Amino acid sequence: MKRISALLLAVFFCKFASVGVSHADGIDIKVKGQWDFAFGWSDNTRFVDNVHGDRGRRDDDNWIARHRIRTQINFITSEYLQGVLMFEIGNLDWGRANGNSGRSSGGALDADGVNIETKRAFLDWIIPNTEISVRMGIQGVKLPSTPMGSGIFDADVAGVVVSSPVTDWMSITGFWLRPFDAYSNDSDAGWGGDRHYDDETDIFGVILPFTGDGWSFSPWGMYSWVGANSGIYDYLFRGSSVNTVSAQNSHTKAWWAGAHLELTLLDPFVFNIDGAYGRINRADLDGLVAGPRTNYGTKGWFIAATLDYKLDWGTPGIFGWYGSGDDDDALDDGMLGRLPTLGTDQGFQATSFGMAGTCSIGTDSVVNITGTGTWGIGIKIADVSFIEDLSHTLRFAYYQGTNDHDLVKKNGGNSVLKYAADGLYLTDKDSVYEVNFDHTYKIYENLTAVLELGWLHLDADRGTWGRTGNKDETSDAWKAQVMFQYKF
Repeated sequence: MKRISALLLAVFFCKFASVGVSHADGIDIKVKGQWDFAFGWSDNTRFVDNVHGDRGRRDDDNWIARHRIRTQINFITSEYLQGVLMFEIGNLDWGRANGNSGRSSGGALDADGVNIETKRAFLDWIIPNTEISVRMGIQGVKLPSTPMGSGIFDADVAGVVVSSPVTDWMSITGFWLRPFDAYSNDSDAGWGGDRHYDDETDIFGVILPFTGDGWSFSPWGMYSWVGANSGIYDYLFRGSSVNTVSAQNSHTKAWWAGAHLELTLLDPFVFNIDGAYGRINRADLDGLVAGPRTNYGTKGWFIAATLDYKLDWGTPGIFGWYGSGDDDDALDDGMLGRLPTLGTDQGFQATSFGMAGTCSIGTDSVVNITGTGTWGIGIKIADVSFIEDLSHTLRFAYYQGTNDHDLVKKNGGNSVLKYAADGLYLTDKDSVYEVNFDHTYKIYENLTAVLELGWLHLDADRGTWGRTGNKDETSDAWKAQVMFQYKF
């Protein structure tokens, strides 16, 4: 039965993909997608050659072979109304089963995984006799940012987004999002038990894009009611040294504010800058750290900027960022110092190895996903082309942590402070050198090959952390990966 269902679904996709545009009962059906295939080698992505002593076990797999299939179907009634479905298979590592069902299953022999995911499912419509557009359902939402992307929020989420022009140079976008609703049980007998109580996190926000001749400016703000039993704490603080992080019936509030500015007035110079501040108030948490308190919050800020000079043969540029970190008394005060981040599906893309800037599904983010708790600066020469359809990007970057090293030393130099999901916990004594050399070749109009080469050197302060694993020093990380992208 499972094989019959899969066959019917395949026939469904093939029918629409072959037609491209179909007409049924006044509805146009259009299909588009991106199919990614990655083959790559990497070494020392945890920055130690051997974390298991003399047993010869490596810190990670050296070789990857994986693919991801994304297919979007638009059901168009008119220019004022359409429904959109996007399905995804992957990221699927070849040879890996991951069970018979669920995400990334079906990579092993016989490939019988039930692994088709709903990535997006939303309705687009225009309110009659207005220019107000409404999008409701599971959709991609991204905050304004530089070309390096947003590490604060850039993800698929359920909600309603409403947009409207106000003047020729100003528009407004408002949204209500529900990223978490755990349907937690409450055992309070006085309330009858099994009630859905305080288990949602709702986000309300507004974006105000202003545009002019050679410039654009987009301030934004978000406010959130954070339910104690919503599951947000497991998301924000996953990766901690404890198995679970949970709230103790203590809801809280959160808010963010920021802006993005782009200047093209001095063409061929293009300048981008964005900044943000955010805060989640203290809540009673169980199992975050072994510290003097149980209630913790976090607040911080982040700024990023790029300056590019577009030439006929390529685009040289500089880039940099700064994200606040934890103070040495953060655990005592109960207020951590990094900007809280929520949706990091794309991440902060300053580099293509240490950060989240790989072109598709290869290895990246081995140091940090969001950029928070670090500062960095880099130079690049992008899109250099001497042969038709072949281009190159060379990038150098240096970055450090902004978390106070005394906080780590006071806590024994262990991993207790790795409370977030964004990667390595870097202090102001730790630094990273990174080189990317990436190449893109357009095989056909719809098929592109990408070669990414990367090198990372982590200088972790021994006076802060002590010995790393079973070695006195960290080791350099390397990668070489080839990716193929089919877009239609």
